[in-house]
Amino acid sequence: MITDLNAFYLEINDLQLAIMQADDDRHFEHFIPDLIDLAIAKWTYWVDVYQKVL
Repeated sequence: MITDLNAFYLEINDLQLAIMQADDDRHFEHFIPDLIDLAIAKWTYWVDVYQKVL
């Protein structure tokens, strides 16, 4: 179990799958200028989750 940046508890049932999902999501990029703030927030979230599941 980990705690995310929003102070929610995330139960990890499959560690390998959680690592792969967090890794994929932290590398996701898009090029829509209007959504750059959302993209940065999502990237920050997934980098944090990735570091915690490692």
